[in-house]
Amino acid sequence: MDSVTIRHITKCNLDQKKEVREVRNLESVRRSMYTDHMIGLNEHLAWIDRLENDTKQIVFVVFLNDKVSGIVSINALDRLHKKSDWAFYLDDKTRGGLGAALEYALLNYAFDRLGLEKLNCEVIETNPAVVKMHLKFGFLEEGFRRSNIIKNDARIGVHFLGLTKEDWFVKRVELGLSYKSIFDKFPVTIEAPAFSV
Repeated sequence: MDSVTIRHITKCNLDQKKEVREVRNLESVRRSMYTDHMIGLNEHLAWIDRLENDTKQIVFVVFLNDKVSGIVSINALDRLHKKSDWAFYLDDKTRGGLGAALEYALLNYAFDRLGLEKLNCEVIETNPAVVKMHLKFGFLEEGFRRSNIIKNDARIGVHFLGLTKEDWFVKRVELGLSYKSIFDKFPVTIEAPAFSV
């Protein structure tokens, strides 16, 4: 059994914060992001500093067996309408079902602990595996914007997906049973306050 901990990035020590930058700069991560330049250390640390007082964004570091392995972010947090965007990425060495365990844990966190009613995400069209995984977890495709961003000098589209709290509460029972062996392999601990929007 592997140990998975998710910790708010501002609660990490400096070495851990620097390791997050290494993950953000991996080619496998940058090719799935809207911005894909190499992130300098000062730019990275300034971003973390801004998160300290950002009420619309929560960024967690994913630790697999105490090693920095990825990021989970809740963005555009809208307390009035109880909705948010979210995304996650893992280093290219992390496999074996950790993504599914993270998705399950974070959806529960968003709806149970944050009190959200709707969760949205955007996935660029060159990342069909992530679209497929979100669909398995109950997201519905709510739109596709053709030629929406520029990557490697080419215009590409973006999938828009969404999941309601009501749909999640129905879907998670089935997922809890069908993914039980994966969730047992990757039990996720979220180090975060229980507060609601």
